[in-house]
Amino acid sequence: MSIRISGITEAKAPLGQGPSPYRKIFLAFVLGFSLLSIHVGLKAQDPVVSSKPDAPALAPQTPQTGTSPDSASLAIVISSGDALEVYVYDVPELSREYRVNSAGMIILPLLPKPVQAAGLTTDELARTLEEQFRQAGRLRRPEITVAIKQARNSVVAVDGAVKSPQMIQVSGSTKLIDAISQAGGLSEDAASTITVTRGSLALRALALEGGSATRTVSIDVHKLKDGNDPTSQFVVWPGDRISIEHAGFFYVLGNVMRPGGYNFRFAQEQVNVLQALAIAGDVAPAAKKNKAMIIRMNPKGPQGRDEIALNLKDILDGHAPDPILQANDILYVPSSGSKRALRAFAATGPSIVSGTTTGMILYSRY
Repeated sequence: MSIRISGITEAKAPLGQGPSPYRKIFLAFVLGFSLLSIHVGLKAQDPVVSSKPDAPALAPQTPQTGTSPDSASLAIVISSGDALEVYVYDVPELSREYRVNSAGMIILPLLPKPVQAAGLTTDELARTLEEQFRQAGRLRRPEITVAIKQARNSVVAVDGAVKSPQMIQVSGSTKLIDAISQAGGLSEDAASTITVTRGSLALRALALEGGSATRTVSIDVHKLKDGNDPTSQFVVWPGDRISIEHAGFFYVLGNVMRPGGYNFRFAQEQVNVLQALAIAGDVAPAAKKNKAMIIRMNPKGPQGRDEIALNLKDILDGHAPDPILQANDILYVPSSGSKRALRAFAATGPSIVSGTTTGMILYSRY
């Protein structure tokens, strides 16, 4: 009988005579080496585990299971002004924040020219950068991830006649009335029309839904506030701009009972001279009714304004038309025989006409 270990055959020793100590050591070494070889061979068949360190969690990937083509097409694209976090594996010098300039480009070191970023998704830009580095011969096997750190199109801008104009952070579509509420609601001089200027995300979403993809939409404030009107459900998307017009003010100054500025209640409201006087509490006893005037902004006029003479007696008697006031008009009623007051007003009038009303009382008619 013989024992074969790794190709070595050892004859059986005669009964009563064991192998020498050196031979025992040699056989133990061969046996150990054989077991180690078997272990290494099995280990080599295990799946390879990459030693590549995990990239920073810049842009967590959403599982694609169940993702519809429509939702994929609504992926937010990069826009001018966005701040991007670019991670280049194993090249920390290139891994940092980059800002997309007004031309829609980003500039990376080692690349000979700027790279177009606006209009691409983060994955598309990452693949574009990898190709650019390969073509430039700067990196042999570039691995790049891109994430939007701060997106201009992740906000809805609300400006105009609201109490707190601001950029509102949104993650998706939101009701127009809710966006206005976050800006403090409408101010007292808000007009009756809201203008929504659509961004690229809204236009794509509306096109997919088969709706109207109009760039600019006008919304009636009264319909928006009516919960039974479909307009109350109007939604805005990231990248949209909401603008609310100011209805404006008119001013009644001089020798009247309550001088100051008064807001138009809505953009189309018409207030004539007699109505304005009634709103201001009527003229005071010493008023010079035949020397009243309307002061109206006119860049081409003398000193940037026109002076329209009025005879309040004739208007009251129906012998003269009752003019309609415009936004920023000043109805001025001087005191009887007071030329000094008129001269003082002439010195301060331009600041009022130009919109500077420091120290003036502004009245709300709501």
